[in-house]
Amino acid sequence: MRAFARSPLAVLAAFLWGYAEATRFWLIPDILLGWVGLNRPRSIVPSVIAATIGAVLGGSRMHRQAREERARLTEIPGINEALLVDAHERFATRGWIAVVRAPIDGIPYKVYATESAVAGRPIVELIAWTLVARAWRFLLTAVVAAAVGRIFSRSVRRSEGGWLAATFGFWLFVYVRYFARLRRRYGGEGLSPSGGGSPDAATSADSSRTNTRRAGRSSPGRARPTRN
Repeated sequence: MRAFARSPLAVLAAFLWGYAEATRFWLIPDILLGWVGLNRPRSIVPSVIAATIGAVLGGSRMHRQAREERARLTEIPGINEALLVDAHERFATRGWIAVVRAPIDGIPYKVYATESAVAGRPIVELIAWTLVARAWRFLLTAVVAAAVGRIFSRSVRRSEGGWLAATFGFWLFVYVRYFARLRRRYGGEGLSPSGGGSPDAATSADSSRTNTRRAGRSSPGRARPTRN
């Protein structure tokens, strides 16, 4: 795996992974970029550029085919209708800033790529903002990994297997926390890696929001509920 991180194939893989994650794949390219940064810091820039270009192409495809892809998003682990409703509201109120904040908010980029088309935003805007929204996180992940590799350089050189296991454990921990966070915020329907959401989730999410608004109007003396 270290030899792979040091080869030109890693840059190609970053491009393909960036494209795949922007469309249908649910594991982020940061996994590969972190490994590249840990083992070959000089490849960070070309790998990040490749992953970002892949994301641009993937996001453009999702934008062009938004009507079809929007209906299929809940088939992807980590996405259900409640999340899509939340992303719709965030994009409506924050615009492209919501896309830049997507890694912080835990909303996949592919969701906003389709949402921007549904909202009538031109594809050139998506491309421009994708360069910012994807590159900052990709670069941050790779640079942090490179810093770890520099601090523990002797150990990284001597124990490839140990660091590969540590990398696997780290990302496993990240994803366990991520899915737990999604379940708390949006409910468990369709969020596990073993399956996608169901159409009933949309009705449930819309009904919940409608009831909340009605409750707020009918009870002026009570605080209006807020979203976590």
